[in-house]
This record gives sequence, structure tokens and C-alpha cells, in this order.
Amino acid sequence: MGDIHTTDLRDPEFLIALEPISLKRYGLTVDEVAALVAQRNALISGGRLDQLKNSPELITAAELKSAEQLREMMIGFAPRLKLKDVAGDIRESFAKGEVYGSINGNKSIVFDLRTNESGDVLSTAESVRNLLAKEQELLGKNYTLGVGFDLSNEIQEKASIVQSNGLVGLGLVLVTLALFLRKRIALWVAISIPVCIFGTLAVLPAFGQILDVFTLSALILIIGIIVDDAVVVSDRIVALVEEGYELERAVTEGIKNVFPAVLASVLSTMIAFVPLLFLPGNSGKMMYVIPLTVIIALCFSFIDALLFIPAHLKGVFKQGEAVAKKGSSQLKWLNTIVASLIRKRAVFLPVMVATIIGLGVVSYQSLTYLFFPVDGAYLIEMEAEADTELSLDEVWKETQALEKIIKNTPEVAAWYGQVGTPVSTWGVSLIPANQRDRNAEQIVADWEKQAESITGLAQIEFDVDGGGPPAGRPVDLRVVGGSDEGREKLANDLVAFLQEIPGSHRVRRDLNAPSPQAQAVLQYDWLNYYGISAMQVGDIIKYAIDGQRVTRVFNGEEEVHFRVALDDNDRLPTELDELLVRGKNNQLIPLRKLVRWEFTDALAGIDHYNGKRVIRVSAGLDTTITDPVAVFDQVQTRFATANMSTDYQGASIIVTGQILETLEAERGFSVAIGFALFGILLLLLLLFDRVFETLIVLSVIPLGICGALFILFIHGQVLSFFAIIGMIALIGIMVNNSLVLVWHLMETEQACTRANMVEFVIKGTQSRVRPILLTTVTTVAGLTPLAYGLGGYDNYMSPMALVVGWGCVISMMVTLTVIPSLYLLVKQRQFGKA
Repeated sequence: MGDIHTTDLRDPEFLIALEPISLKRYGLTVDEVAALVAQRNALISGGRLDQLKNSPELITAAELKSAEQLREMMIGFAPRLKLKDVAGDIRESFAKGEVYGSINGNKSIVFDLRTNESGDVLSTAESVRNLLAKEQELLGKNYTLGVGFDLSNEIQEKASIVQSNGLVGLGLVLVTLALFLRKRIALWVAISIPVCIFGTLAVLPAFGQILDVFTLSALILIIGIIVDDAVVVSDRIVALVEEGYELERAVTEGIKNVFPAVLASVLSTMIAFVPLLFLPGNSGKMMYVIPLTVIIALCFSFIDALLFIPAHLKGVFKQGEAVAKKGSSQLKWLNTIVASLIRKRAVFLPVMVATIIGLGVVSYQSLTYLFFPVDGAYLIEMEAEADTELSLDEVWKETQALEKIIKNTPEVAAWYGQVGTPVSTWGVSLIPANQRDRNAEQIVADWEKQAESITGLAQIEFDVDGGGPPAGRPVDLRVVGGSDEGREKLANDLVAFLQEIPGSHRVRRDLNAPSPQAQAVLQYDWLNYYGISAMQVGDIIKYAIDGQRVTRVFNGEEEVHFRVALDDNDRLPTELDELLVRGKNNQLIPLRKLVRWEFTDALAGIDHYNGKRVIRVSAGLDTTITDPVAVFDQVQTRFATANMSTDYQGASIIVTGQILETLEAERGFSVAIGFALFGILLLLLLLFDRVFETLIVLSVIPLGICGALFILFIHGQVLSFFAIIGMIALIGIMVNNSLVLVWHLMETEQACTRANMVEFVIKGTQSRVRPILLTTVTTVAGLTPLAYGLGGYDNYMSPMALVVGWGCVISMMVTLTVIPSLYLLVKQRQFGKA
């Protein structure tokens, strides 16, 4: 367990409500009665009596442990007075509440339980629910123990998606492998999936990681790609067996043939992910587990492919067994297409490259960039600002109209909130996206229309939480510094400009509404004359209004404070004027001689940013039209021509929230991709020891990325955090296929001559058709259920699966056509020079 935060859990108190009339009658002041109570309630240790047996501790006990004892407490003897004679009410009570907790529309004491980093959310949530069920039986029907938000529901939903999509994907992978490989071989290749997954889960705790939604995201990502190495190794061994090699030799030669390429492909994928371990900001900390999980899984995949798969294949084939080639594995139709396109490379190559790059450029210009898409979001945050003149109870009544809207929404699972004056906040949990017809944005749009009829709340803000950092609204700006007039003018101009931007909606700014204030202006001449300090007057007023704690007692393990105040009906300024203050010479002076009341309006609160006064301006966005960074670029352009020192008297605009985090993540991603490409370049140079072949392999990357952007565009997706993660994973996969093909051509290039170079490249490419097609189809099969939500849609992982799945298809097309065509151009150049 981590921390527990409470809302409206009040401390027990003894409330002593004094009556001004009685105090005046007996010549007492409020602070004097308070001092008498504090002096009377005592528990004093006098030390130990060493002369007696066992050296008992001597205690002077004069504690007041009940309201009845307080009532009977003597406070004077001439005349004989008890505390009840000057108090209208003495009772056991609780501290005055500053906010009200709300769970599912009911006034509640809220307990916010948060596990620490090593805590198990699922087991903790189950234990809490079991405890609530037991306590509910003891409480009966008088009180209800409700749950307003449960993070374990989201995690369980993610786990269900992983399980459902994983099982469907595994089934599709098995079917795919069975179509291209023998069923017995397909079974052992498919076993690579649980081997890698369980191995990864066993190792992750050693790195301080737990099973959370991001770990599950990474596991989904690797389901389709961890069998690639096993497919490459098994395909090569089976091909040699089909050619008549003895089993032992086929295994040895097969591993020897593909080992450099498999090692390089694994390392290239790792290199693509390693820089992501060092992304800055909250997003980098959040997604650290994703590249770590992928890297660990690739290690298990490599070990499985080179050790376990060959060992199992020895058991599949009998020694000396003649194995005929599988008819379906010849893929003559695909071989024919490949050969035709390579021969027509002069026309095909520029058309293919121009088409892919063109589609990528158009798609990139059309895509909006949103860090965390909200199409599958399950959490809505609300904030309402009430009139500053309303009391807490009055604000509660006004907010009930808003909570009624929530209650009547069928897509709402539960909600919790904190009602305060003037600001109240709520968090609303929706049922899983797969179980509702409306998304969170549509629900918010409906709530906004209904909320227009609520008149008691000055401003209501709805925001859809995408489920991860950065938190806050898509556009979150701060108007900082300068004069009050300058800040107000800049904030108003900024609001007006945001409202004009297409796709920007729910624009709001801090109201800074004035709050009524009654100020007690001290009359210092009279204070000096009567020998009364300003502190005395302030204490009297504090006792009269909010009351003050004067002492405490322990009832068992519970600490109970004593609060001295006035009756609720005796707190008007006219009644306060009659309160007495004791001056020098024992004079009793009424408060009206010492203060004058002034009623004004003042700001309810003053917010600061880095020590300067600030006004927050924020907005929601329609992500099909624009994105946070694009809006901020427009804001910068609009106010770049303004002279801040003169037009806005020194006020300035500071970016925070999603925009700041997104810009930081963009820089981090750019650096990470740059390091990844540089690392892959060095790896390929070491492997090939040739520049042109290295560049040929790398050429698949921009083509694949352009294809991935086009896939996002035609599926109506945004360029999100996890879509970019998918592109980085795609870089490793694309390099793998082209690397294996170019390595195969280089290994057999001694058979290439000027006369047969076209046929040589075609034949070499055709020999790689089956494994490349097989690894592509298995990856697509493993990710298709997640990409289209066949086993449950997830707004994090589905875009990532779309990018990787369809990106692999584009990568296969490029690898089997563009890469051999480029290789052929290089060979022609080499032979031309010779």
C-alpha cells in the first residue's frame, strides 16, 4: 500500500458555543473562557515515586472527557458560575468542513487509496473491495460504502484485451504457419510466443518493473514479431531438408547460413528501441518499460530461434527421411510478380518510390498530432466554479443539478468529486469503450448542452482524459507577469483568438471573480488608550467566527480537540460589536469602540507561476481538425508582432501542460530516432563492410515510414505517442527483412556475372519470398485483432498495431521489389566500371 488521501474526514471535537449576552452579563470575555477551559483540562506527570514499590508514576489527572463534564466545569465563584451558564450549546461534534466529498452523487467521506510503485493494483483493489463488503454488512442500510473510481478496472480491461487479442492473434499465427510450414513445425514455431512472453515477465521484476498497462502494450506489440527469428531459422533448415540434406547437416548449415543475418536483425531492432530508454520528461518515465520489454523479448526470441527451434526440428524429422517440398510453399504467383517487376525496374522503381513518398507527404500534412488520443478514453474530468458569495452548503445544492446529469448518463460507471467554494472538481469513470455507442467526446458534448440550463454555477469545464501524461487540457497557457490591467487584456485577447481557431472549443480562462470581504479596521488610538493589543482583538474575532482549538484530550487512541466559538446565530457584525475585550485596569471594552467594519470585494485567490501573478487560459480541441502544437504555433504567430511591454504592460504567454510535454517528447523522439538510425548504420557497415549495400538496406526506412503515415491517414487516426512507438518498432522490422535479403545476395554473389546478373538477383529474391512473406503474414496475423479491436479496442495499442501490421505489408512489398531493383542498379554500376 502507498498513500491514503482523505476528503471531508473531520477530526472529532468538543464544541463550546458561547453566548455573547451571557458573557456580558457575567463580565467575561471569549478569550478568558477559552483560557479557563485550557487550564482546566490537564494531564500532568509528576515523576516517579522511587520510595514506593515498583516506582509508580505520579499523575495529576484533570481531563475533561465528556460534554457533561464540560457543562459542569466551574469558571467562577463570585457568583458561582459553570461553563453551561455562558454557553448556548456544548456538544460532541466534528471540525467544520472546508469541502464535501461526493461519491456517485452522495455526500461522502472520500478515501483516495494509491499504491506505491511496487504495489499490485489488482490484488490491492480486490482486498479493498472485500474489506468494504465486510464493513457494509456491519453498517447495515444506514450507510453505504461506494466506489467512485477503481484503476484496477482499467488494468483488467487492458488485460482482457491482451488476452482476447493475444489468443485470436495466436490462432491466426498458427493457421498462417500451418499454411506455409508443416503443422508440427508450425506448432514449435508458435510456442516461441509464450516462451518469450513468460520469459520476459520473469525478468522484468529484476529491473524494478511491474505488470501495468504499458507493459501489456509492449507485450501486444511483440506477439506478432517474436516469431520472426524462429520462422527464418526453421524455414532455412526445412529448405535444406527439402533439398536432400541430411538432418544434422541441414540444422548445422541452416544455423550457420542465417546466424549473421538473424543476429544483425535482432541487434538492429534493439538499437531502434534503446534510445527510447532515455526519453526525457514524464512521458519518458512512463514509457520506459515499453522498449525494455521489447529488448528483453528479443533476447529470448534470439535464444529460442538458435537453440530451441533446431532442437525441436530434430525431433520433427526422422534421420534420413525424404521430405518433399510443400506445393503451397512455392508461391509461384508471387515469384512471377516479383520477377516481372524487377525486370521492369526502369519504370516500376521511380513510380513505386514516388507514389509511396507522395502518399506519405500528403498524409503527414493531413494528420493531426495528439499525444494521447481520446477515442477510447474512459475518464472525464469536470470542474465547476460557483458564485463566491455562496456558502459550502449552498454550493452543494447547486452542484446537485450537475451530478444529476452524470447520474442519468447510461455510459457512466461511477464518479467521485470534491465540492468546495468556489471551485468543485469531479472524476467520472465510463464503462469500457467496447460496451458503449458514444465516445467520451460525444458524451461531453451532450453534457455541455444540458449544463447550459444550470444557472447556479458560473463556469463548468469538461475535459476528456486520454489516460496518460501529459495531464491537463490540450491547450493550457499561462498569462504571466506585468500589471493587472495588462494581464487581463492579454488573457481576454488570447481567449478571443482561441475561439476563432477552427477545431478549438470549450475555451475558458480564470474568472478571478471578486469575493465579498468584511475588514475589521482597528482604531489604534482607542487600542492604545485602553491598553489592548491588535492580537487580542484578532483573537476575539477568530474565536467568534471560526472558533479556535484551545486544548485536547485522548479518548482511547482518538485525539479530540476542544473548540471555543460563538453560537451560529450570534455572528453578525452588530452582535460582534457587543463582544467584550479586557483592557488595562481590568476594564471591559465593547468591540465596537475598537474596530470599524468595512465591506469590500477582493480576489478569492491569487495564483502565481514562478513567483509572478498568472491567469490560466485553456481550451479543448477537435483532433480531426487541429492539434495542440499547431494551435500554439498559431498563438505564437498572432502575438509575435505585439509589443508585450507596451500593448500588454509586460505580461507574457507561457506554455504548459500537453503542449510543453508534447514539444519535449517531439525533441526526444527526434533525438532517439537519430541515434537509432546512426546505430543501425554502424551495425550494417560492420556487417556488410560496404557502403552501397548498407544504404540499400536503409532505403526501406523512409519508404516504410511514409507507408505507415498513409495507413494512419486512411484509418482516420491521429499521429499519437503510441503510433510513433509503432513506427520505431517498424524501423527494426523493415531493416530485418531487407538485411536478410541483401545478406543472402552478397553471400552468393560469386555466381553473379555481367550476363546473368538480372536472373541472379531475381532468383536470389525469389529464394527469400517464402520466409519474408511468412514473417510478414505472421506479424500481421498477430496484430490484426488488436489493430481492429476484434478482441477489444484500445486507444493506446490499436494505432500502434495498425502501424506495425500494415507497415510490415508495405515493407514486404518494398523488400521484394525496390530493394532487389536498387541492388541490381549497384551491380550494373560495378560491372560497368569493370
